[in-house]
Amino acid sequence: MLPAPRDRWAECVWLPRIVGKARLFRAGTLPPEFAARFGVPNGVDSVFLQHFDLTREEIISAAAGTDEEVATWFLGRPGGTKDRIREWNHIAANLGKPGYSLETRLPIGLATTYAHVAHLKPDNVFTMLEADEGISAPP
Repeated sequence: MLPAPRDRWAECVWLPRIVGKARLFRAGTLPPEFAARFGVPNGVDSVFLQHFDLTREEIISAAAGTDEEVATWFLGRPGGTKDRIREWNHIAANLGKPGYSLETRLPIGLATTYAHVAHLKPDNVFTMLEADEGISAPP
């Protein structure tokens, strides 16, 4: 099971999840529905990678380390500053909302892959993913 979208390492949301995906990818056990979208240009992974000036390959390589080693590696990168992380956490909480990345992808996701949660009217990508995975969104 992957970490929840809002789980944090080094105070950064999504970091545990993308590393979790990378670990499963390395092991050849990432489910096909995740593997097909891992790091593609129109998903949360790519927005995360771009924000922190990372590549999919760097995350896959870093995922070989322990959780603590990954967090240390991440914080040691030029983009791993408190300000960049704070900025990302704000962006991440708003992905899919008007004016934010993935604004056009949220309605597509709700009409296709995540149609089964559309009746819940998630207003951002994280609440859509949480609804899909049965995770209660924070208030």
